[in-house]
Amino acid sequence: MSFPKPNIAAVLETAKAQVTVKERPIPTPGSHELLVLNHAIAANPVEWRIQDFDFLVTKYPNVLGSDVCGTIVAIGDGVTRFKVGDRVTGFAAVIYNSDIDHGAWQTYTLLRDIGTTKIPDSMSFEEGSVFPMGFATAAMALLQNLGIPRPPGPLPADMKDTALLVWAASSSVGCSGIQIAKALGLPVYAVCSKKNHAYVKSLGATETFDYHDPDVVSKIVDIAKKNGVSITKAFDTISEHGSFQLVADVLVRGGKGGALATVLEWPATDPKPEGIDISMTYALRTGTDLPEFGAWLFNDWLADALEKKIVVPAPKIQIVGGGIGAAQKVYDMLRPGVSATKLVVKV
Repeated sequence: MSFPKPNIAAVLETAKAQVTVKERPIPTPGSHELLVLNHAIAANPVEWRIQDFDFLVTKYPNVLGSDVCGTIVAIGDGVTRFKVGDRVTGFAAVIYNSDIDHGAWQTYTLLRDIGTTKIPDSMSFEEGSVFPMGFATAAMALLQNLGIPRPPGPLPADMKDTALLVWAASSSVGCSGIQIAKALGLPVYAVCSKKNHAYVKSLGATETFDYHDPDVVSKIVDIAKKNGVSITKAFDTISEHGSFQLVADVLVRGGKGGALATVLEWPATDPKPEGIDISMTYALRTGTDLPEFGAWLFNDWLADALEKKIVVPAPKIQIVGGGIGAAQKVYDMLRPGVSATKLVVKV
């Protein structure tokens, strides 16, 4: 089979190495796999962390990255829901299978069918690239760790008059969490920089709070009480700079305890508050021990939500020039953090 381009890849030759841009073979899809010609790649903070701290990925040389969007150019055996020519976005599996062919930062990426979503014709590839990692992480946190029902619901009786707290709500994962909760009719109390309040409200946040405010915990608790709402479920989408304890304090001071999902492990040196169920969420479980959940999320719900515009691309996209050759530049841009922004390259 002939393909229109060579496979240019941003390769980590060894653990903690800088990126080397080189040509590598075009992968062949196996059972339940798709070969996608990437048109856009979106970056995630986990990529610079893997490069700096050498975790998750166990084989080198390798290609990092989880978020791709493009067109299917070949399919493997057993693929029934997709065909060559489909426009798709997908969660590249390298972070849980360490297979270089499943890394995002190359011209062609293998996707598993259970981690792939068709995108509407009206959506650009750049817009489509922002979804996979963010939605996998948020969906796992809300619908698995916190036990919230899958959208469209309905919400159970014990969640009546409750709200979800989302800390770092303008992040990619936070924006995804807001939109999942909105699809369920679950009010969201969103914490982020004040400059992003209007943006997260446009995505569905009910109340907004500034995490720079030293009284932010008291204000969240007070507004919830004023509104007759209990906050018993919370999602800390950054899990840094003391956010763990602040989010837990909201649940404790609300008086009813509850559940807290995080994206990093609770610090071993910090005592855990009593009455709070704290668990770390793992996006990769959508492709490991919860494949039915992954298939429901990517093949069914997200595809339908995009078509019906229940979900929109978020956060805002910043195009970084240079294509795949800009991979190291993008990792370096992510290292100090970005606000309400998803870094994307065109391929």
